[in-house]
Amino acid sequence: MIKPKLSVILPVYNGENTIATTLDSLVNQTFKDFELVCCIDGTNDESENIINSFRDKFNKLTILKNELNRGLGATMNRLMTNTIGEYVAIAEQDDYYYDTRLEKQVKVLDDNDTVGLVSGIADFWNGEKIVMQFPGILVAGEQYPKGKDMFLLNYKKQVKVANSCTMIRKSVHVNNGLYFSVHYPSISVDWTYIMRFSLLSDIYGLPSPLVRLDRRNDRNSVTSNKNKQFLAAREVIRSFKFEFPEIITASDYKYSLMTEYILELNNAGNIKYCFLFVKNFILAPFDKRLYASFNKRVLKKIFK
Repeated sequence: MIKPKLSVILPVYNGENTIATTLDSLVNQTFKDFELVCCIDGTNDESENIINSFRDKFNKLTILKNELNRGLGATMNRLMTNTIGEYVAIAEQDDYYYDTRLEKQVKVLDDNDTVGLVSGIADFWNGEKIVMQFPGILVAGEQYPKGKDMFLLNYKKQVKVANSCTMIRKSVHVNNGLYFSVHYPSISVDWTYIMRFSLLSDIYGLPSPLVRLDRRNDRNSVTSNKNKQFLAAREVIRSFKFEFPEIITASDYKYSLMTEYILELNNAGNIKYCFLFVKNFILAPFDKRLYASFNKRVLKKIFK
């Protein structure tokens, strides 16, 4: 087989209920010159059998297995090591990829040597319809900033790149010794990676939907564990402040913490919401995001 231009990597953890839809969407891509590399992270459901049933539909399919659950960071690092393509596209086991996703991203990387990573817009699907699009900066028709500005955008406002439709120029990853962190829970792996990547190469955002994210209420996902997500985010904010003191100012650090606190506020139940609102008001009484949260959560309900 001739070396493929692209490798698609797919980490798998208890994916038997959704992975067939993901694989179907990859089979139907208009860009065909890719290998698929999957890694089953220490689970024994039907995922491997489902993946094997698609073997004849891909030019090259590799299945790796972690005997024990190692987490997303370690699994992603193993997947990257086992790719042979010039570019590497990330896929997730419960998402559906629109058929021109890979074609559009490969063209961006082919046409722009300074771009090391390209992503796009993610549609949030509740099982019946699209209820939200992410990230807002691309939905609004704007483009990502570069270098330190991109780093700070993601640090202060949390990750603004749809990880599940990311494509990477592998040489940037390899030549700079990049890796997916194993120091934080799985939910922060993409955030820390994007911030580090932004200081090494341009990140481009396609202004079109590339993926439909499954956001049904009954799905089983690591990102549904909000307490774990919030604790990891706080740790990322603190640790990056110490690692990049020449970039992150005291005001940047404070803004980033308030971003996290407000996310936690918006996720809280009514009683806890009141307590957290007062606490955050004392910390940052002039932060307009607090008043926006209060308006959405309280005033609109009162005057509805």
